[in-house]
Amino acid sequence: MRNKYDLELLTAQEALYNRNLNHSDVYITTHGEHGTQSDKVNIELWHGFPLKGMAKMDRQETTTDEKINDYWSNVDIITSYSTLYNTAMNACNGARIQKYHITGVPRNDALLTANGRANLMNILPQWNDSGENIIFFMPTFRKSIINPDKTEGGKNFSNLFGLSEFNKQQLLKFLREQNIMLIIKLHPFEEKFFSKELQDLSDEKIYTLNDTTLESAGMDLYDVLNAADMLLTDYSSVYIDYLLLNRPVVFLPTDLEEYKTNRGLLLEPYEFWTPGPKIDTQKELQETISHYLKNSTWYENERNTILNLCHKYQDAHSSVRVWELIDTYIQDNLQLIYQRREQSAQYQNMQQQVKRKIQDIIEQGNLAQANEAIQQYLESNSADPDIFAMNGMLHLLNNDAQEAINTFQAGHKHFPWDEDLLYNLGYVYELLGDSTAAIEHYQEALRLSSRQEMTQLLEGKLNSIT
Repeated sequence: MRNKYDLELLTAQEALYNRNLNHSDVYITTHGEHGTQSDKVNIELWHGFPLKGMAKMDRQETTTDEKINDYWSNVDIITSYSTLYNTAMNACNGARIQKYHITGVPRNDALLTANGRANLMNILPQWNDSGENIIFFMPTFRKSIINPDKTEGGKNFSNLFGLSEFNKQQLLKFLREQNIMLIIKLHPFEEKFFSKELQDLSDEKIYTLNDTTLESAGMDLYDVLNAADMLLTDYSSVYIDYLLLNRPVVFLPTDLEEYKTNRGLLLEPYEFWTPGPKIDTQKELQETISHYLKNSTWYENERNTILNLCHKYQDAHSSVRVWELIDTYIQDNLQLIYQRREQSAQYQNMQQQVKRKIQDIIEQGNLAQANEAIQQYLESNSADPDIFAMNGMLHLLNNDAQEAINTFQAGHKHFPWDEDLLYNLGYVYELLGDSTAAIEHYQEALRLSSRQEMTQLLEGKLNSIT
C-alpha cells in the first residue's frame, strides 16, 4: 500500500481540522471525523461494537435526524464486525446497507497477537512481572469532558466500581492473597473527573493505565489488553472484543435500570448479551474472581454464543482485509476520485478569487462594501480562516480593536491551527501595548507556522518586542 499510495498518518491535533484533508483524496477515520467532506472518499472504521444507544438511538441525543443523515450520507465505506453489527450500527446512523463491509476490526489483530505482558512491563516500569493474575477494570463513562452537563446512568460515584459498599483495605488484602494485579483503565472522557480517586487507590497491587501513558510508549490499549487474565466492565463494548481471547468477563451493572432509561442499550436483554456473572457488592466481586481463578471455563458456552453472533472473523487478519477493501474501492472508483479532485480544486480556486477581490476592497478602504461582500460570500460558503481574518481587519480599520480581537478569537476557536489568526491577535495586542499577550500569540503562531515567510515575519516580531 505504501508503494502504491501516498499515505500519511495525522497527529491527534492534525486530525481535528480540515487543513491536511485539503490535499487528500481519501481519508480513513475511527470516530466519525469530517463526515461532511463530500468531495473526499471517507472510510469509517469506527471504534467498537455498538452496545449503547448512539445518535438516533441515544435517548438524550439532541442532534436532529437531518444532521445525522447528512453526516453519514457522505461516508463511503463503514467497516463491520458482522451482520449483527450492521443492524445495531445502522439503527443509530441510518446509513444504507451498501456502505457496510464485514472485514473485522484492525485493532483486534493487536489484541490477538501482541505480547501484552511484555508491553505492560515497558509502560509500567514499577511493575516486575512475577506471574500475577492480571485483571483489567474498564467501565464505560457516565460523565464526559465533552459534555459535562450530561450524566448517564445513576452510578454510585463514591467509589470507582459503583458498588453499594466499598472497602479499599479489604480489596488490597484480597488482591495480595490471590496474587492479583488490578489495572484500572477509565474511559478518556472520565480520567479528569476521577484523578483523586485513582490516586487514592494507587498501590503496588493496583495500577492506573491511561491514554497519555500508552501514547508516550507508542502503544494502543489493544497492545496490552491481552495481558489481562480477566476483564471487569459494565456497559463498555470492550468486552465484545475481549471475547476473542475466550477469557473470563465479570459485569458490574450497578445502575442498569437508570442507564437503560438515560442512555439506552441496543441489545437486550442485558443478561443474555453479557456472558458472565453480574455483581453488585464487593463481597460478590471477590467471590466471583476467586471462582474464575479456579474455573476459567465458567460461562464459556455463553461467551462463545455472543462471540459467534458478534464476530464473523475471529482471526488476526482484519487489517489485511481492510486494506484490500480500500485498495479495491479506490481502483474501482478512480475516475470518480479524479473528478472530485478536479471539482474541489476548481471550487477552492473560485473561493480564493472571490476572497482576493474582497481583500482588494478592504485595502481600498471601502469597508461597507467589503462587509457586504463578506456577507454575500457566507450565503453560499461556510466561514473559513480567511473570512475571520478579513472580518477582524474590518473591525480594526473601524477603530474597534476589541471587536477585532473577539473576531480573531472566534476564528481561532474554530481553526486553532491557523497561524494567520494567531498573528493577527498578536498584532492587535501589540498595537494596544499588551506585549505579554502579543508575545504569547506570536510564539504560538510561530510554533504552528508552515510557511517560511510567516516564520521570518514572526521571528522578526518577537525579536523586536523582546
